[in-house]
Amino acid sequence: MNQRVSFAPAAGSGTSHHQQQIRRVDAHSSTPNIADRFADLLAPLSPRRRRGLIARLSQGYYEGWRPSRAEVAALVAQELRRSPR
Repeated sequence: MNQRVSFAPAAGSGTSHHQQQIRRVDAHSSTPNIADRFADLLAPLSPRRRRGLIARLSQGYYEGWRPSRAEVAALVAQELRRSPR
């Protein structure tokens, strides 16, 4: 059940954009997390390594680090170079 679901009004219903409900459905977490915007970069990692890297990103976030896509890509490359799962 790894999909995005949105609840939008039917065409012509007159509901404004701000009244639309959008809900994210994810197999790992139903709440947004720091790694959502890097999902494509994290995809090659095993679930265990992905969770580990998300934990590192989360810890860094609370210490004031806001990684760029290039920084996350470098971390993923480093993980992929490490010994096999």
